[in-house]
Amino acid sequence: PLHVGDFSMACSDRDKTSLQLHMGHVHVAVTQVCREYFGKYRRHVYVTPKSYLSFIAGYRSLYEAKLGEVRMLADKINRGLAKLFEAQEDVKDMQKMLGAKNRDLTEAQRVSASLLQEISSSTAVAEKEKAKVATIVDAVTKKAYEIAVAKKTCEHDLALAQPALNEAVDALKSISAKDIGALKALKNPPDVVKRIFDTVLVLRQFPMGKVIYHDVKGSLVINAQENYSGVSAKMMSDTKLLERLMQFPKEGINDETCELLQPYFNAPDFNYADAKKASGSVAGLCNWAMAMRTYHNVAKVVEPKIIMLRDSEADMKLANKEKHAAEEMLATVQKRLDAMQVEFEGAISEKQRLEEDAIATQRRMDSANALIQALGGEEVRWTEQSKQFDLQIQRLTGDCAIASSFVSYLGPFNKEFRDLLCTRDFYGDCVARGIPVTENLDVTRFLVNDSETGEWNAQGLPTDDLSIQNGIMVTRATRYPVLVDPQGQGISWIKNREEVNMLRVTGLGEKQFRNHLEDCLSYGKPMLIENIEEELDPMLDPVLEKRVVKKGKNMIIQLDKEVDFSDSFCLFCTTRLPNPHYSPEMSAKVTVIDFTVTARGLEDQ
Repeated sequence: PLHVGDFSMACSDRDKTSLQLHMGHVHVAVTQVCREYFGKYRRHVYVTPKSYLSFIAGYRSLYEAKLGEVRMLADKINRGLAKLFEAQEDVKDMQKMLGAKNRDLTEAQRVSASLLQEISSSTAVAEKEKAKVATIVDAVTKKAYEIAVAKKTCEHDLALAQPALNEAVDALKSISAKDIGALKALKNPPDVVKRIFDTVLVLRQFPMGKVIYHDVKGSLVINAQENYSGVSAKMMSDTKLLERLMQFPKEGINDETCELLQPYFNAPDFNYADAKKASGSVAGLCNWAMAMRTYHNVAKVVEPKIIMLRDSEADMKLANKEKHAAEEMLATVQKRLDAMQVEFEGAISEKQRLEEDAIATQRRMDSANALIQALGGEEVRWTEQSKQFDLQIQRLTGDCAIASSFVSYLGPFNKEFRDLLCTRDFYGDCVARGIPVTENLDVTRFLVNDSETGEWNAQGLPTDDLSIQNGIMVTRATRYPVLVDPQGQGISWIKNREEVNMLRVTGLGEKQFRNHLEDCLSYGKPMLIENIEEELDPMLDPVLEKRVVKKGKNMIIQLDKEVDFSDSFCLFCTTRLPNPHYSPEMSAKVTVIDFTVTARGLEDQ
């Protein structure tokens, strides 16, 4: 049987015994108040043994949850205190460490001062040798500088040919193999294109036919037809043509080649613009050929200077060799000096490390002291709070009893009788029996927090105390709720609240009611049965009594056939009747909750 005798609780055996007597008293007291309630308001309320079982089940569940919350909070506070005490111990350890570090620092200062004196005398000797070698290096460096100036002059003159070379490269880059292929496909390309390819043949010194002139648009120009159909077409078949032109040995161009190119260049249409109209991107070969001629004209002027540059570079090699020997001698001297300097820097670095370490330790110690001082008040509060947790856990025995009584029994009553029962019969009896309980316990705040009630209000639940109490009963009761809701405030809240969970709204008289019920049971959807009278279809009894059994891996419920059951299923029933009379049998299966709005309730809203 369901009871609290075997239930593990953080209270004394005497308190547990008193709690069991209190639970019996609550059941009897509510039973007696039902008659008083009927005499005053002519409203029927029934208390059954199932109400008592629901009360016990609700108590066990609530006590476990609240005990877990308090213990979790206690664990956080106690861990905070432990960290604070740990910080206090750390400060003591750091004070000892700081003393040792300061002694090491004093010794390091003495060592570095002694080493500095020794290095100063050694450095004076090394500097004399360094000055002797530096004189040799300066003379060689001066000579190298003079040669470098001469080299720079030659390179400057040679660079004058670079724009022409860049122009040739840009011209080739504008041409693609696709352009060459498209041109090759033409049986008879424009005349200027044939002559452009003749200039490429001349530069590459390919065999060509006899020079013949013909008239093109009133100008005598070389006829390149024979060369084009023979040599040029074959050259265009070379897939690496553009690559070969890009790597063309321009230094091999001579004056004779440039003389052979000149008649082609003299033609009025041998320019990039006319070539572009005739052949598209292939016109870049026109610029390339002329750029090669330009490069040669510049390079032949610079050639004597290049010879001079080569002679200068030979002299430069000899000068560098002499300089290198002098620098090696200087490096040997400098190496001895650097070794001394490294030793000194190591000593200085160690002294600085010790200083920084001591400063960092001092800062950590200061920060820890500041934190301990800042949390001085918190330490007192946390210590006191830690002591209070044991008392709070003891009070859960009575607090959970009052809250569970409230949820299990008070749904059908109005606010007046709810307050009366909570104060006189629930709280009063706990005090009389010596059961630990919070003074003037606010059941609403004990069961829900502001965040949850705020969410309910946003979903349409009114903000008055009665509505919040009803919301608690709907969400916390162990039996499915029946809302006595003549004004429709409850049903409006349920619809808004469960919309996101795909709420199914139906009625007992609806043709598809059975299908809706099976669908919600199987898929765990919430179900709302509207406008019930004073009885429910007996088909719902297995659902209301939660006759769920496990079959294999699945949970099932037996209607007139087996139906799958999902834990997320929930059922709500509402009635518009202002004063329904539900039988004791039905009252045992559901939690009746009075959502009737009173004048006081409207004022609160």
